[in-house]
Amino acid sequence: MKQTARKILLLIATPFIGAGIVYSQTAVTTPQAADDEEVLGEEIVSSEEDDETELRESIVLIPEEADDIDIPIPSFINKGANHIIFNGADWGGLRKAFTSSASSPVSIVHIGDSHIQADISSGTTRELLQYDFGNAGRGLITPLKLSGTNEPTNYSFQSRNSWIPNKLMSNSWRQTVGFTGTSIRPATSSGELTLSTSERDDYNPFSSVIIFHAGRLSVNGVRGSQGQKLQFRAIPSRDYTHIILPSQETKISVDFSSAGDLTVFGASLSGDRPGVFYHAIGNNGAAYDTYNRIGNVGAGLNPLQPDLVIISLGTNEAFGRFDSRSFTRAVDNLVNNIRTSNPDALILLTTPMECQRSVTTTKKVTVRGKKRRNGRRGKSRTVNRKVKSYAVNTKIAPIRQAILDYGKENGIAVYDWYTVAGGNGASSSWISNNLFAGDRVHHTHKGYNLEGRLLYEAIMDALRTVN
Repeated sequence: MKQTARKILLLIATPFIGAGIVYSQTAVTTPQAADDEEVLGEEIVSSEEDDETELRESIVLIPEEADDIDIPIPSFINKGANHIIFNGADWGGLRKAFTSSASSPVSIVHIGDSHIQADISSGTTRELLQYDFGNAGRGLITPLKLSGTNEPTNYSFQSRNSWIPNKLMSNSWRQTVGFTGTSIRPATSSGELTLSTSERDDYNPFSSVIIFHAGRLSVNGVRGSQGQKLQFRAIPSRDYTHIILPSQETKISVDFSSAGDLTVFGASLSGDRPGVFYHAIGNNGAAYDTYNRIGNVGAGLNPLQPDLVIISLGTNEAFGRFDSRSFTRAVDNLVNNIRTSNPDALILLTTPMECQRSVTTTKKVTVRGKKRRNGRRGKSRTVNRKVKSYAVNTKIAPIRQAILDYGKENGIAVYDWYTVAGGNGASSSWISNNLFAGDRVHHTHKGYNLEGRLLYEAIMDALRTVN
């Protein structure tokens, strides 16, 4: 099965993850010795992890290394561990839902950080599940580009008008961000939104659109891809407006007006057909506590009628101060928030895989003095030099263990991606096999395809397993 090759620009806006800054192994930050000085020896004085807690944006280019989602699985992948740890959770209802997917769609919601925002790994899982069980539609899309960050290439959320953006990781919110972690507020009382799916990848026509928002939204008209007026029916609700179209479309423009209190969080595109929805919610820099900050994630998910909610977080916590008890409380708060509004939905926690972080080493370097005109050298002297390199992020392992323990103690299924990816030492294997991007945290396109395929296989194994 082929998937169109794509170049993905990740705008990493995170207070934790190293934002695509690739350091030289010999980056000197103190004055270097002159060319005619000779280094006589060096001594490591100190080594410290770089401070990566400032909010910053940078561009990470994930090269189009892999356009085939059926890539070979490297030998260091632990295929024997590639299964769901049920922890006593009953997945019988999900199996029945998939069995009935030919008549009623299955809804999966995958929540995460920048690994999910790019929608490469989750897009691979989506494509494979929909290949087996049918494509119910593209599902949830969010106004990431309008809010000033990277957006997946398989949809477009655009507008000719000016909008006031808000992102999950902003220090302060000018307006609520909603359950998607992203929001836009129109600068005028009327405007338009253009929603479309890409025709380069899977064919994703839709005849039903749910726009999630706060405040009043009045739909004044809907136009098709050629600007033609379309018949429509708009059904307002407290948290969203449902637009029903008479035909399948791949692009529409919605003309609207508001009372000045409108904030848009995203939209769900449905083909009104059976199969699988695989909704993805990803925000650069996100952690459990940042989603808890929203407060109503579970209520926001409810209209999507999720059968399964996958939570893939924990990487960003490893780039800040980590306290096991505080982390477990944050996991519990998000899980309970989702469960309260979606009592029938299964929850699957995934562990983060080993990654690396930049480390600055200070060395004392002894250099011989400069040559003088008489041919003699001056006195030798000692200078400090700082060299930036990489080391395994040691906080990932305890975060992984905390998630495993929480799942076991609370009867919640866990996918141990840490072990599947190769466990201790996996980051070096991923680097040598061109599966990690330059920051040694994010993956290349090939790496994300591999991750998405392995999650798909674990889900399929769970659907065949009786527990």
